[in-house]
Amino acid sequence: MNSSRVIFIDYLKVIGLLCIILAHISTDTGILQIRNFDVPLMVMISGFLAVDSFKRNLKQNKSFLRYFWKRISRLLFPTWIFLIVFFSIMVLFPINGTYPYDSTFIINSFLLLDGLPYVWIIRIFLICTFVTPVIYYFDKIENDYIQFLILLLIYILYEIAVFLKINELNIIFEFILAYIIPYGIIYLLGMISKKTSPKTDRIISMICLIAFIVSAYIIYLNTGMFQPTQIMKYPPTVYYISYALFVSFLLLSIFKKCNLKPNRFIEFCSKSSLWIYLWHILFITIIPMIFGELNWVLNYIIVVICSIGITYIQNKILDLFHADIKILRQ
Repeated sequence: MNSSRVIFIDYLKVIGLLCIILAHISTDTGILQIRNFDVPLMVMISGFLAVDSFKRNLKQNKSFLRYFWKRISRLLFPTWIFLIVFFSIMVLFPINGTYPYDSTFIINSFLLLDGLPYVWIIRIFLICTFVTPVIYYFDKIENDYIQFLILLLIYILYEIAVFLKINELNIIFEFILAYIIPYGIIYLLGMISKKTSPKTDRIISMICLIAFIVSAYIIYLNTGMFQPTQIMKYPPTVYYISYALFVSFLLLSIFKKCNLKPNRFIEFCSKSSLWIYLWHILFITIIPMIFGELNWVLNYIIVVICSIGITYIQNKILDLFHADIKILRQ
């Protein structure tokens, strides 16, 4: 195993991945609410890991464009390959004798827009890639509190824009700014969290908890009942974000202090998280077509096992392929 890996990040990454898959399968409203921190957690982890990779890029005197290309290709090309496989396999599962997807749906899926709903998260990570150079400027601000205040000011302006429903009037705001601002801030918080102590993480977590409770109470007064944070996820606003950051920073504060041991299975799932995520889309789509509606717990277990299993087989095949190429080159 790679000793240079941040062990607790691998564990958090697997937790986030499993929670996202759970969100697409579970029918239990309580569980769906509890796990509704998963996407922001994964964005924070991405920001946490981006710090070192971006700094290595600067030290090696590589251009921003080269960094962007490397990052984008790692996200976009596997997604496109998977979508080709997915839409090809779905030929075997017609609905009433008809192929289930039209050309507009397929094109939008490749564009990560309104097609296959599960690939929108790839758009989020691609957007965050372009936020990464901000590290260079943030590192020049030595005071962590000033960094947090800058992010808070930007976020307040964003909330005002959403309150004024600018996102409903402007398509650029709706599909780009309404995601790049909140998730970009979460991404930058992940970068900052690389140098924060567990105590600071707990303080941030408690501040977010207070914001969540206040938001929940205001919404309760307006609706007469507790509402899941999911209702304010598209676009993400304070009710959704405060809960997600509360849990994410709490987990960070706990896992930073834990003396976790390297684990081959956890490391494999962490390193292969993109492909495990992509393959789960196929299985949650075809399993109901093959077996009918299963108990969601059983369905979840099957989907997770199948997604990890096919990713493992895929990696082994690629390893053999690379080994054959090395032999041919000798």
